[in-house]
Amino acid sequence: MKFYNTLQLDPIVLKKYVRESRTTKEKKYYLYAIIIRAILLVIFSIIYISTLTTFFGQKNSSMAVVLFCALLSIRFVDFGYKITHSLISLAVIFIILLISPLLMLNISPFLGLIVNFLSILTILVLSCEKPEMGNGGLYIFGYVFLSGTQIGPSVFYQRAQMTFVGYLILASILYIKHRHKHKNISLHQVLNDFDIYNQKSQWQIQIAFIMSALFFIGNFFNLNHFMWVGFACSSLITSYPININERLINRALGAFIGSFLFAIITPIIPSSLATLYGPISGLCLGFSSSYRSKTIFNCFGALLMASSIYGIKEAVYLRIVNNLIGLIFGYIFFQIFQKFFIQRCLSKTISNKKTLNPYNY
Repeated sequence: MKFYNTLQLDPIVLKKYVRESRTTKEKKYYLYAIIIRAILLVIFSIIYISTLTTFFGQKNSSMAVVLFCALLSIRFVDFGYKITHSLISLAVIFIILLISPLLMLNISPFLGLIVNFLSILTILVLSCEKPEMGNGGLYIFGYVFLSGTQIGPSVFYQRAQMTFVGYLILASILYIKHRHKHKNISLHQVLNDFDIYNQKSQWQIQIAFIMSALFFIGNFFNLNHFMWVGFACSSLITSYPININERLINRALGAFIGSFLFAIITPIIPSSLATLYGPISGLCLGFSSSYRSKTIFNCFGALLMASSIYGIKEAVYLRIVNNLIGLIFGYIFFQIFQKFFIQRCLSKTISNKKTLNPYNY
């Protein structure tokens, strides 16, 4: 395997190769790949996001981050149907990401409930023909992230320009990497296969239902740093299949450990070095292969920004509490949805001789 191709592998795979290496030389090869991959990802993220924000404004950094995450994914993960239809779906998804999170902030919570449900469900149906590939978590992360920023008309115009440029880049990569795949599967077939008695469709409806309900409560009560609540909840329910108990424990422990480490380390290091939290945590994420460790390192960048506004203690408190709120909400509504919707659907599914739902408890 060429070294370039090795760098494209996930840390989980690379660490497996390290463990299975029979020689010291082979082990060093994969260790170097892990290190260089992490460094290159941090460097590229800084260059990519900085370039976009330089041209389209610092206030649009959230969209730049979403475009960067989509770029990393779209090289390997397609939409599961023919390329011409996938390009249209990608455009629809980014139009939704551009408009709906901002629209939600300017309408009543009740109308926002409908907008969010339809927007999130549309994103999931268009991007998650193969939900196990992770598109659901990616684009819902983007939706939550963009919902946390209120901007004016001039900044929105710049954001629209950034989104268009980002779409052209992503569409080009999607076309180059995946144009020969799924030529016999159309978007019409995907939409036609949507069925509430289908595993995948139930998963999509469940996420749209839970996340739109969460947004409704956040808007209604005007929760502080609600974005963190959304991240915790979405990360709990967007994996496929959902192992909700394991993810809840790992997310909660990761938030506690990461916040605790931040509270201990930050006061004892020079303030000038605190700006390195972002690159260092990004580097550590490049080495991480578990959900818990990724949650730990994600805390540092988020808490650094929040502590500049609220102070260290208040930021840590908000981080832990908001994560717990998101996890508890997601868990409770997951169980409600399973009991009152999924089980009723499954009774009919069984009679129709369809496969049972894939959730792990």
